[in-house]
Amino acid sequence: MIDPKYIVYHDLIGFKVRVKHKKKNEKFIDSGVIIDETKNLLIVENDNKTKKYVKKEYLFRLLFEGGILEVDGNKIIGIPENRLRNFKKKKWMRK
Repeated sequence: MIDPKYIVYHDLIGFKVRVKHKKKNEKFIDSGVIIDETKNLLIVENDNKTKKYVKKEYLFRLLFEGGILEVDGNKIIGIPENRLRNFKKKKWMRK
């Protein structure tokens, strides 16, 4: 199981997600499952339809075994491999 405080450093493909636009006052909508992730986009599939969300414009609610985690899209901008690399560097520098 993934610790929620480290989930932003994890590969997000396979997580169920709900999204909400930051600037619009609306509720979170069911989006589906993340099938791909690029530097600036999350690509989500629901009922055999794909939709692309720009990370910096949305709030994401990730659903996983341990519960629900709400993440600002700005926190997950970047290539997943680089997010993990940056996490390892920060952890190493703390020692």
